[in-house]
Amino acid sequence: MACRVRRLPVALAAAFGLHFVCDFFYHFEAFYPLSVLGPWDLERTMFGLFVVLAVLGAPLVVWIARRDRQTGLFAAYSFLLSLIPFDPNLDRRVLWAVALSVLWLALTRHPEMRRWIPCAVAAYLPDLIRHWIPVLRQPHEWMHYDSQLDAGDWVSLLVTGRWRIGINDRIFDRSYQAGYALEILFEAALLFGCLYWLTRCRSVTDLSPVHDQADPVHEGSLVRE
Repeated sequence: MACRVRRLPVALAAAFGLHFVCDFFYHFEAFYPLSVLGPWDLERTMFGLFVVLAVLGAPLVVWIARRDRQTGLFAAYSFLLSLIPFDPNLDRRVLWAVALSVLWLALTRHPEMRRWIPCAVAAYLPDLIRHWIPVLRQPHEWMHYDSQLDAGDWVSLLVTGRWRIGINDRIFDRSYQAGYALEILFEAALLFGCLYWLTRCRSVTDLSPVHDQADPVHEGSLVRE
């Protein structure tokens, strides 16, 4: 939205609203708990999957950076911003987000980056302010994916006709392995698809305004005196 909407306030509002739309789909917070060789809580599972995604995505980020340096710099920013929710302290999350954004804005004077970063913060903002604004918490939770059926359940139902695999058996079950793979692929498509799109589409900041040119006949330059 920051790339295609010329008016920054509208782009910020759109980025804020799209957070709720994206929450409706499978993403890391929908990952089911895992218990193998000891209890794995949700945070450890999410962090482990984030590391897998980061390692697999590193070559793509390098490729994006070679095509477009500004998009590559923003890709690095987006990865670091995605690490902030792993801090359990809400106040520190705000400080990390502000410090990271200010640092990245100081690293570049490119007009595109000065639009992308504020919109990235606006897209992350609902996860922060919902803790302080109760009226925002209800629609956020309502839109947030919270099904009792995981991706592994759906794969198991479609392939084998059964679900509800025991928590200690999930990591060894082919259906749940496929479920994890599908969610990782969805996260990768959402993140890297947007980054690739930024390298392909011209930003509104690149579109030079069209100035009215004087009519040479009207000005008399082509009229013989």
